[in-house]
Amino acid sequence: MGEESRGRALADAVSGLQRRYGNAVVHRGAEPDGGEDAGWPTGIPALDVRLAPGGLPRGRITLLQATQTGTSGRLTLLQALAARASRDGEVVYVDVAASLDPGFLADLGADLDSCLAVLPGRGRWREGLAMARALVVAGTPWVGVALGRDRCRDAEIEQALNGLVEAVHRRRAVCVVAAPAPATAPLAYASSLTLSCLPMGWQVSHGDITGLRVGLEVSKSRLYAPGATDTLLLRYPRPYAAAEVVGYPAVMTPARSAAKVAMWKMSHSDDIATPRPVKTSA
Repeated sequence: MGEESRGRALADAVSGLQRRYGNAVVHRGAEPDGGEDAGWPTGIPALDVRLAPGGLPRGRITLLQATQTGTSGRLTLLQALAARASRDGEVVYVDVAASLDPGFLADLGADLDSCLAVLPGRGRWREGLAMARALVVAGTPWVGVALGRDRCRDAEIEQALNGLVEAVHRRRAVCVVAAPAPATAPLAYASSLTLSCLPMGWQVSHGDITGLRVGLEVSKSRLYAPGATDTLLLRYPRPYAAAEVVGYPAVMTPARSAAKVAMWKMSHSDDIATPRPVKTSA
């Protein structure tokens, strides 16, 4: 085999591996030094270990995608990430879902002086994405966008979404978008990292709901190998204790059967305000 043929075969093999397992599995030269391309650490160890190289990607869109209608934990997780980011610098939270609770952000340990809330109005996806883009261009290093169930048509958000993707890339910003189910095609395509949120049951203590268990799966990744799963506990604030997000390995179920998922859905209400708690042995 000639040198040219070997080079072509090697390039084809590398491309195949990267398509299947992610771009980071093969690289030339020294190991990455963790500089500008390093991830933004979420502060949640159980999550960071799944997101090589240790956090959410900079310069790309991360999508927190609900896997079903109703409670999913995506908005709580987005607020927890925003609270963590606010302790390091300026944070913008674009609240298209009209769900932001400053008190809950404070319970999560947010520096409220570093948080800028943007309220485009419920269901105004296009306007919210355009506002997020403008603030990224202005130099905001971390932006969260909370999208609610009231949505625009796909064609109405494509231009604003493309502008946000370009701005995030140029500014090397962290951008996290939380979206309801079902997934929209423009968001699914624009995201470089998609974390699917599947509710795994309410956490109950002495008859009171104290949190929500959420199964998280890296369902798409253009940078690293997808498929990693874990379970997080979104713990709600209690008297004398702050809200927090922690790994919950005691109930980790990487491969739940379809029958179990169906039984869980039947036993839970889609109404967020009136959840039906499920007691567990954990």
